Amino acid sequence: MRLRLPSLFLALLLGGILSAPAQTPSQSPRAGETAAAPRPTYVIQDIQVEGVKNAQTRQFVIQSSGLTEGQEVTLPAGDAVAQAIRSIYDLRMFSDVAIYRKQQSGTNVTLIIEVTPEPTLAAYTLKGIDGGDREDLKKKIPLLRGSPVRPSDVERSKQIIKNFYEEEGYLRTEVDVQREESEGNRIALTFNVDREEEIEVERIRFLGNEQFDDGDLQGAMDETRENRWWRIWKGEKFKRDAYEKDLDRVIDHYREHGYYDAQIVQDSVYYVGEDGLGIDVEVREGNRYYVSDVTWEGNTIFPDRVLSEQLGLSEGEVYNGKALDENLYGGQRESGVLGLYMDRGYMRADVQPTVRVVGDDSLDITMDVREGDVYNFGDIEISGNTKTKDYVIRRELYTVPGERFSRSAIQESIRRLSQLEYFSKESLSGGPDISVDEEEKTAELAYSVKETGSDQLQLSGTFGQFGLVLQLGFQFNNFSAQNLFEADAWRPLPSGDGQKLSVNVRTNGTYYQNYSLSFTEPWFRGNPTPVGGSVSYSKYTRSVFGGRRTSSVEGGKFQNFSANFFVRQRLDWPDDKFMVGSRIGYQLYDNRGRNPETGDRQPLFSTVPFGKNQSITFRQSLSRNSLDNPTFPRSGSKMSLSLELAPPVGNLVQYHKWRFKTNWNVPIGENFSFGVGTDFGYIGSITGEPVEFETFEVGGSPFDYQGGTFGTDPVFMRGYPRGVIGPLARGPGGNLQPEGGQVMNKYTSEFRWQAVESQQLRARPYLFLDAANAWSSLNAYSPADLYRSAGIGVKLFLPIVGMIEFNYGYNFDQHVSLDRGGIEDPGWTFQFSLGQGFGGGGRGR
Repeated sequence: MRLRLPSLFLALLLGGILSAPAQTPSQSPRAGETAAAPRPTYVIQDIQVEGVKNAQTRQFVIQSSGLTEGQEVTLPAGDAVAQAIRSIYDLRMFSDVAIYRKQQSGTNVTLIIEVTPEPTLAAYTLKGIDGGDREDLKKKIPLLRGSPVRPSDVERSKQIIKNFYEEEGYLRTEVDVQREESEGNRIALTFNVDREEEIEVERIRFLGNEQFDDGDLQGAMDETRENRWWRIWKGEKFKRDAYEKDLDRVIDHYREHGYYDAQIVQDSVYYVGEDGLGIDVEVREGNRYYVSDVTWEGNTIFPDRVLSEQLGLSEGEVYNGKALDENLYGGQRESGVLGLYMDRGYMRADVQPTVRVVGDDSLDITMDVREGDVYNFGDIEISGNTKTKDYVIRRELYTVPGERFSRSAIQESIRRLSQLEYFSKESLSGGPDISVDEEEKTAELAYSVKETGSDQLQLSGTFGQFGLVLQLGFQFNNFSAQNLFEADAWRPLPSGDGQKLSVNVRTNGTYYQNYSLSFTEPWFRGNPTPVGGSVSYSKYTRSVFGGRRTSSVEGGKFQNFSANFFVRQRLDWPDDKFMVGSRIGYQLYDNRGRNPETGDRQPLFSTVPFGKNQSITFRQSLSRNSLDNPTFPRSGSKMSLSLELAPPVGNLVQYHKWRFKTNWNVPIGENFSFGVGTDFGYIGSITGEPVEFETFEVGGSPFDYQGGTFGTDPVFMRGYPRGVIGPLARGPGGNLQPEGGQVMNKYTSEFRWQAVESQQLRARPYLFLDAANAWSSLNAYSPADLYRSAGIGVKLFLPIVGMIEFNYGYNFDQHVSLDRGGIEDPGWTFQFSLGQGFGGGGRGR
C-alpha cells in the first residue's frame, strides 16, 4: 500500500472523524451503528529507500525519517509514518515522498521509502541588468550551485528580484525564468529581467484636510515625495514599506499639533500616464485637544513634580503626541522619564500612559509607573581588540562592575571610545550587548569593537611660492613606549597603549629644513591626566621659504628652536567633560642677514627682529569637549578659553594672548548635521611697549603655510588667499605685505552630509559660510566689518593618509592681491589641505 502526503492528510482527516468519541455520556455507539475497528500495528523489520543511487543519501533519508527497525507503527496513516514523510520533505531535497509496505510476514513488515529528488542547480544567470545590480542580487538570491532547486526557491528568487527593483522605483519589473535540463538531473536557470520604465511619484493629494494644507502633510512624509527637479538628496521613487511609515508620520504630524484622534480613512496608489504614480490619502482630522490633567501612579523614587518637568506637558497646553513619546522614552534627547530611572539603576522600569478624552477638546493623561528593582553592572567583557590593550579601553569606560546600572554611563562610554578613533563606527554605534541576571540583579556588558587604522603617514611634495618642499611624517596614535625594548612588540612598531608619537621632517634641500618630534601620554600614572611635550628645529638660508619676503639679503640665515611641555587634568565639576591645562614653552629665534647694497644689518624675516630673541611662555586653558567624534562631529560641542603670558624678564619677548573658541554641532536626520563655530583672539602688551612678536594673520589654507610661521598665528579662511585679510604694510621693496592684527574674529558654519562611512574611506561633503577679519588694535575693532565667503567642500579621511580637505569658495568682498598688486574683485578660490582642517589655525595651541 502506497501512502503519499496528500492521501496521508485525507486519511488522517477521515481517521480523525471516524475515531472521534461519541457525544453520549456512555461513549457507546448508537443503535444500528458499528464501532470503528482499531487500525493494525506492525513491527518494522527492514527499511529500504528507492529513488536515489547513493548509499550515503539512502542512509541519510532513513535517519531523517525517524523510523527504525523494531519500531511499532500503525498502518495505514499512522502518526509515525506521517511524521516521517514530513521530516523527509523538510530536507528540501525531494519533490515527492511516499512510504508503503513491500513485504509482510505476520506482524513484521518491510517499509519502502520512495523519493523523487529535486533537480540540482548547475548554474544560474541574470540577464537584462547591469553588473553592479547583478552582484547585489547574487548576495540575496537563495540559490547555490550543486544544491537542490525546488519550485518555491525559483519563485522566491523571482520575488527577490522584483522587490529589489521595486525599491529602486521600477514597479513594473517582470521576471521570466527559463529552465534548461541536463543529464544527471541537473538544471540551469536563466532569469530574464525587464525593469521597464522607472516609476516616480507625480502627484500626492490629501482629502479631508482642513487644518493643514497638502504641502504641510507632504512635508511630514520622509521618503514619499512628489517628483521635483530641485530634489537632489531625496528621490521620488515609491517604496511600499517607506510609504506605510510615511502614512504613520502624517498621523504623527497631526498628533504633534493636538489632533489626538486623527486617522487615515483610506488611501489609494494608482498609475498616472505611462511612468508616473499618483497617491490619494483621505484623512479625518477630528478635534484639537488640550491637556487637562497629568497624574502619576506607582512612582516612589521621583516625585510627580520631577517627572512632570521631564515629561514637558503642562495643563492647558496643546496635546503633543510626539513630545509625549520623546520625553517619556527618550528619542533624540536620549533622556526622558525612563532615562531618569535607568540612570538610577532601574533598568526594567516602564511607564504606560493612558489617555482619556474629556469633553470635546480635553485629555486626561494617567502615567502608570512600574519602577522595578535596582540593577548593578556585572562583568564587563571586551572583544575584537587585536591591537589596543584591554586596559586602554577599560579606562575610558564609565560602566564599572558593582556600580549601579546607568544608561548615561553606557552612552558616555561609547562616546569616549569613539573619541579614541581606534575602532570602527559600526562596531560602536549599537552599544554593548547586555545580558541580565535576574536572580543577581546584574547587567553584564559585552563590548565588541573592530580595530581600524589610526596611524597616519604623510609623504608629500608641494610646489608653490616657497619652492619645492618635501615632507615625510609619521603620526602614531596608538603607540606603546612601554614596549620599545620588547622585540615581539615591533609589528611594525610597538602599539596598543594609547600614546601618541609624531615625527615630521620637511626640507627644501640646504635652503630649508624642519624637524619636529612630539609625544603625549593621555593617562599619566593611570589618571586621566594627559602629559606630553614637543621639540622643533627650523633652519632657513633664503627669504623665499616661509615668512614675509624682504628685499634681497646677503648671507641671510634664520634658525628657530622651540620646546614645550604640557599637562592637562580632567575635572569633576561642572561635569567630567571639562579639562584644565597648563603649558610652558620656550622659543629661540636667530634672524640674521645683510643688505648687499648698503652693508647694513637686515633680518632675513621681517616678522622677527634682527638677532637673537627668546621667549618663555606660560599658558593656562579651560576647555569642554562633548563631541561624538573629533574628526567628523555630528553632535556635541567643543569650547576652549586660554591665556598665554610671555613675561617681560630681562630681554625676553613680552606679550599676553587671549583665545576663545567654540564649536556646536546638531544632527539633522540620520545622515546630515549642521555646525557653527566662533574664534576670538586678542594680543596685548604687558609693559605697554609695542609687541614685537605675535599677530593674527587671516586667510589661506594649511597648504599656504608649508614653510612654517614665525611671530604670527595663522587663522585659515576658506575662499581667501593667505594674509589678505587684516592690516597690511609696505615692505622694504615697496610691495604690500600682511602685517597681522592684534584682534581677530572668525565665524564658521557648515551643513554636512555623511556620504561614505567605511573602514577604507570616510567622506563628508559640505556647504560652508564663513566670515572673519583682523584689526590692528582694540580701538580699531569693528565686529560687523567682516570678510565673507561661501562655497562647497569635501573632507576625506583615509586610514593611512589621514584627513584630506578640498573646498571651492566664493569671496564676496574685494581684497588686495599680494601677488599681482591692486584690488582683487570677488571670485572663486580653490583650496586644499592635508592633515589639518580649515577649522584650525595657529601653531597647535
